[in-house]
Amino acid sequence: MKTPHDPHGPLDAPGWDAIDRALAEIYDDQTPHQFTSKTAYELDSPSPLPAITVWARPEPKAWHFVTYGLSELFAKTSSDTQQSGLGYELTLLLARAEQEDPHPPVWALRLLQGIGQHVLSTRADFDTGQILNLGEGMVPGVSSPLQGMICIPDPTLGKTSTPNGSLLFLRMIGLTAAEMDVLSPLDVGPMVAAIAELSPQGLTDPARSCWSQDPARSRILRRHKLGLRL
Repeated sequence: MKTPHDPHGPLDAPGWDAIDRALAEIYDDQTPHQFTSKTAYELDSPSPLPAITVWARPEPKAWHFVTYGLSELFAKTSSDTQQSGLGYELTLLLARAEQEDPHPPVWALRLLQGIGQHVLSTRADFDTGQILNLGEGMVPGVSSPLQGMICIPDPTLGKTSTPNGSLLFLRMIGLTAAEMDVLSPLDVGPMVAAIAELSPQGLTDPARSCWSQDPARSRILRRHKLGLRL
C-alpha cells in the first residue's frame, strides 16, 4: 500500500508497514480504499490521522476500517520500548447493504477521524471495555438508535508486533443507549464476553434495532446484567 513520501524520497515507515502486513494476512492481494490526510497530526484539523484504509469484507458483508496514526508509524519517538505510540489503532466493521455504493461511507471516515482528534488532543487512554457516548445518533442526519461505541480487541486482527513496539487493534462497535446502560457497569472480562455473544463478528449496523428487542439477545443482556454465567 502507498506510504507517504517527501521531496527527498520515500519516508521510512516501519510502523505503517507492520499494519499493512497484518492486514495483508487477512485480505491477501486485495487493494483497499485508502484515505490520506493533508493535515496529518494537526490537532485543530478535522482529519489529524495520517490515513484510514477500508477493506471489503465478504462475510459478513461489510467495510473494515483501520486507522493509521495512533501508533508510531515512522521513527520511534516515545520512551516506551514495549509499546508503539499509544499502543493501539482503531477499527470499525460496518455493515454494507447489498446494493450499497461501491465506496465506503464518508461519515464513518469522519467519525474515526473525530475520535482520533479527541485521542490525540487529550492523549485519552482507550482500552478494551471502554465505552464512548457519542451523545447523538452515529450517522449524521439519519435516524439510528446507535449512540455510543465500545472497544474490544479486533476479532480478526488482534495484537501485532512492530519495530516500534506492540500494537493492539481495537474494534469500535456501535451501541444503543439501553445497551450502554447494561454493559457500562460490567467488569472488562464479563463485558467482552457479553459482546462476544451479542455480536461475535463485532459488526456495527446503524440500521439495526436495540438488542433488547431481539428475544435471544435480550436474554443475553439480562443474564449479564444479573451477573449470571452459563
